[in-house]
Amino acid sequence: MGNCLKCFQSSSAAPTLPTTTNTTTTSCSSPNALHINANSCQAATSIGNCYEIVGPNSNERCALYNDRARETDELLSTRTPLKPANNCDTKRNSFKSLGLLNGSAPTMSEIITTAVKESMEVSHQTLNKLFDVYKDPDDEDMILTDGIERLCNDLNYQPDEFAILVLAWCLDASQMCRFTKTEFIEGLHKMRADTIANIRLRLEQTIEMLRVDAEMFKQLYRFTFRFGLEPDQRVLSLEMAIDLWKLVFTVQTPDLFSNWVNFLEKHPNIRRIPKDTWNMYLNFTEQCDIENYDDTEAWPSLFDDFVDYEKNRKLEVAVHDDDNNNDDPLQSHVKSGCETTRHVS
Repeated sequence: MGNCLKCFQSSSAAPTLPTTTNTTTTSCSSPNALHINANSCQAATSIGNCYEIVGPNSNERCALYNDRARETDELLSTRTPLKPANNCDTKRNSFKSLGLLNGSAPTMSEIITTAVKESMEVSHQTLNKLFDVYKDPDDEDMILTDGIERLCNDLNYQPDEFAILVLAWCLDASQMCRFTKTEFIEGLHKMRADTIANIRLRLEQTIEMLRVDAEMFKQLYRFTFRFGLEPDQRVLSLEMAIDLWKLVFTVQTPDLFSNWVNFLEKHPNIRRIPKDTWNMYLNFTEQCDIENYDDTEAWPSLFDDFVDYEKNRKLEVAVHDDDNNNDDPLQSHVKSGCETTRHVS
């Protein structure tokens, strides 16, 4: 990653995106004592973690537990989406209080709500220890290239994979090739992940959300421009812009994207991509119709040039195909044979 993005790019086959495990929902019940909604029993806990809540009578208890599959179900629901960066942590006040047929409802609700909140928290001490694993020996407040490579290896990702861009977005990283201690700890706290396994799980969940949530993807897309900038620069080099476009469009590739890249690469006079061009390209991919393109609209001039290039290219292809058909010896032979047959008749 980084302005040194090239140093992470490997010659291996294109990486495959992780897929999430099918999710299931388990209800929680206790006979003759509690009336509990199944959704109210969902809690983001680790595998095998179980909270036992004892009611007023010794026979009245509810076993609350959740595994990662149910946690995925909760996070991918429209009710509590995972929001990266400053929106990365899931709403924590969505836990519904439970109603008791007997006993003290407020007391039971407080106990269960506290248990759920505790299960959703991560330890700052654990996050600090995790940071220490990857921090640079010469700069104790940074994770730099070597540390990022080791982190990616532990996560089982390549540094130039889409998932690592998503991680940088969730951490709200200000620059490529580094994570500051503040970005790392605060970002993972918002993601509610303090282990390698949980970080990977959150990334898988977020990637699935990005496939279907257009507004969420737009936030990632705009972050990518800032993330790719050289320090003190306001525009991307064309080479960096193309690399980042290819990376950010991993989960959904626009129509004519390969044509767009081909157009940029064939015009050496195009050297920089400013922020407005980058941002508007996403709108362009969603709205553009080459055949009915309106150049009077407020598109960057680069898009006008691209549309003209595509129209001319299609025209040249059509003319070339027509010439080939006319010059094809087989076609000429067939045509001649038809004329001879017609003449003899």
